[in-house]
Amino acid sequence: MPRLLLSLLLLLLTLQSASGQVKGLLGLPDRIMSSSRIGRVSSREVPKIPIPDSSKVIFPSSGTEFISEDYDFFKYLLDNEYSLDARTLSKHPYSSSDTLDFLRAKVLFSDRKLSQAADLFSKVPVSSVFGPESLFYGVVSLSTLGEYDRASWMMESASEEPVFSEGGPYSELALLQNAGLALLRGNRDDWLRLSGGFTYSDYTLEESEQILSEIGSARFSSRHRMAGVAAVASAIIPGAGKIYAGRLGEGVAAFLTVGSLGAVTAENWSKHGMKDWRTIVSGALCASFYLGNIYGSYMSVSIEKDERLAAENTLVLYHLHLPLRSIFR
Repeated sequence: MPRLLLSLLLLLLTLQSASGQVKGLLGLPDRIMSSSRIGRVSSREVPKIPIPDSSKVIFPSSGTEFISEDYDFFKYLLDNEYSLDARTLSKHPYSSSDTLDFLRAKVLFSDRKLSQAADLFSKVPVSSVFGPESLFYGVVSLSTLGEYDRASWMMESASEEPVFSEGGPYSELALLQNAGLALLRGNRDDWLRLSGGFTYSDYTLEESEQILSEIGSARFSSRHRMAGVAAVASAIIPGAGKIYAGRLGEGVAAFLTVGSLGAVTAENWSKHGMKDWRTIVSGALCASFYLGNIYGSYMSVSIEKDERLAAENTLVLYHLHLPLRSIFR
């Protein structure tokens, strides 16, 4: 019986790494359980946000041709995601203009060169025909880079423009952007004030408003998991604290691991006595994994909080960008 249980335990466990694990020597048993096949079961999926590209693009100095002559073709390339052709055309030495800055910024944005894109978007006057689109794409670029203060300043500086004020064509989109920035900055008062203006009546914004509302309700709720409760729960029932922390797979893995080692220890004790080496070894392993399960449950609350925050921020960024693709198509 002990050999069968140990064989099952060895089949369960692997040494493959998993993200968000508890560190330290005492966390070693927890890391082994967490990286098991059962422990690595994930229940969270969020849209992937490509990593911004920090490489620089050098545009040629101003020429004599006007971008207006190629505007329709340029716009066609951008709308149909012919990024390579659009990138090549953007490096033509056109005469300087707001239109050229806007189109080059869109090319940089599609290439994930967000810092340069934000700089060019900010050069386009808000009052110009490309002003609203430049503003919102500039805010998304800066937000993805984590420059929330600068993005908020851009929105605030344009707030007096009629197109963004109440009743204007972009008023609710501006409200969504500002509410998203409040979430990213963790500003509860601003979030409550701004999200209260969501109407959920515009089909291009309805989904994003709903997702942001759900994230805001969860983020600023008074109900928070407590590390001490997780530790006590796992002390009583191994793995219960992990489940409380939102890690079902890791909780099940901990319960099976500690339970199996406990059963092996009890059987060796019954058959061979307390001082037999088999009882001592299995008992030491059981105690190690039991304590690691308690420590891991305690630490998992803060780890889960950090991971949840990162996942929520990714969703916020995704839904700040998503409406722009429909509104400015």
